Amino acid sequence: MPTTHLAVLGLEIQRVVTPLEDGRVTADRACVVRDVADPELGHDPAASTPGRPRVHAHAAQQVIDALSTHVGASDEHPDEARLPFNGSFADLYAETTALLRETAADGPVTVNLAAAPPQVGAAFYAARTALVEQGVVSRDDISLWTIPATEHRDLAAIDVLRTLVTNAEDALDTLSSFETTANGPVAEAVAEPVRIALDDLQLALDEATGTSSSGTRRRSVRRQSSNGSALGSMSSYLDRARDQLSTLVEADEPTPDPENTRDPYALLDAFDDWLEAELGLLSQVEEEPTELVERFRESCEARFGKFEDDATVSLFASLDRFEAHLESYLQAREQLGAAHESVASATTTLASGVEEATDRLTALDSDGATVGTTVQPLDAHSLAPLSDLEATVLHVLSTSPPRSRQRTRRALAALLRERAEHHGIVAGARDEDERSAFEAFCVTIARDSDAGDEFETRLADDLRARFDVAVEGLFAHGFVQTRERETGRDALELAPAGHLWTETSDEELLRETAIDDLLRDCVERADD
Repeated sequence: MPTTHLAVLGLEIQRVVTPLEDGRVTADRACVVRDVADPELGHDPAASTPGRPRVHAHAAQQVIDALSTHVGASDEHPDEARLPFNGSFADLYAETTALLRETAADGPVTVNLAAAPPQVGAAFYAARTALVEQGVVSRDDISLWTIPATEHRDLAAIDVLRTLVTNAEDALDTLSSFETTANGPVAEAVAEPVRIALDDLQLALDEATGTSSSGTRRRSVRRQSSNGSALGSMSSYLDRARDQLSTLVEADEPTPDPENTRDPYALLDAFDDWLEAELGLLSQVEEEPTELVERFRESCEARFGKFEDDATVSLFASLDRFEAHLESYLQAREQLGAAHESVASATTTLASGVEEATDRLTALDSDGATVGTTVQPLDAHSLAPLSDLEATVLHVLSTSPPRSRQRTRRALAALLRERAEHHGIVAGARDEDERSAFEAFCVTIARDSDAGDEFETRLADDLRARFDVAVEGLFAHGFVQTRERETGRDALELAPAGHLWTETSDEELLRETAIDDLLRDCVERADD
């Protein structure tokens, strides 16, 4: 009879296809079991919404391709079945039972629950149990198994990381836009007072020399007639100097460098050239303009220092204002440049991290969320691999009404003390030389109530962090839920999958394995 392999699809890839690729599981045909809400086959995964929908789409496409290769004819796609993964448990159980009954009628069935959400795994286990007990199929006709995860990535954390990457990319774009603006319109606006002060200084110099500015960088020389005053004499002196400069220019001689002349107009032209060349709040100042200011002041003091007329006073006042505006501008550049340098360095690292994170997220979309390699049959009670602490927490919650986290943790410590006393009573009946260190410890707990009380209190405190992690894991896998209370703390209670887990568990076997192993671990930690 042909064998059928049911692969329940969730967010996994590797744990679904590896057993088939390795040849540990063989089947004549395959059927993928998907959520009714999943997109139809052929939907482009890249067109899906980033996050869980895209992971679902990638997983479905790759699993289907792999099953087509390793089960049956390579040119045929596997069959498909739909179940209401997120519907009521009663509906999910009914449709799962119908699927197993129909599939098992054609031959043996294997079901891979590695990727199944907890409620789906619970439905398959309950359905198989019901069909076996009703005599519809034998236990060997339907095999349930899973692959415990060796690495389980937190999908909620992945969604948060994806959001952070998006925000970081936006921040990088914003910084780039800021750099463009700071070295453009903003720099122009900040430098505007300096330009106005430079124009005012030009006008004041023209007033002091008795000339008019031509409005060009290289001011044309206009001889002014002397009015017989001290200012007129000074103007004549300056006119002669300009004539000499004009002669040099007309003779095709190079224009004197500001550093080699005391001509105030040449120095002002150098200021204007510096502003044009250095404008940009985030660019590095390659030339220091304060030397030009000093040379300009020295030149003006040499030429006009002996005059006390209004034009000269206005010239030096304009120079003072220009120096103040220039100093403010340079300070703004220095402070903003220093702040930007640290931000730019940090964002360079951020950009590298964004690129790496993006690559990792892309790999997660393509490779699935969980890895593992060992096939584990589900012939016992386990619907999903649980740690000793998680299994013990479920047992504690199953033996009492809903209770707060704190009271559950205390009940857990009391249960472990009870098991220690049991081992102590058993070991106390034997010769002392035959007791192990663990048994000797338990004998002390059984015979000394004060030591037992201390042990229980210490356990309740020591288990706090591990207990919280275990409870969050049970929440994530759908075994535990919260009951909200109007007063007091919210209570923990078993979810449907948790009830099914405990109802199909062998309590005595649980005590001798998970609970006792947890107790030994706690004792060893206390000894360390």
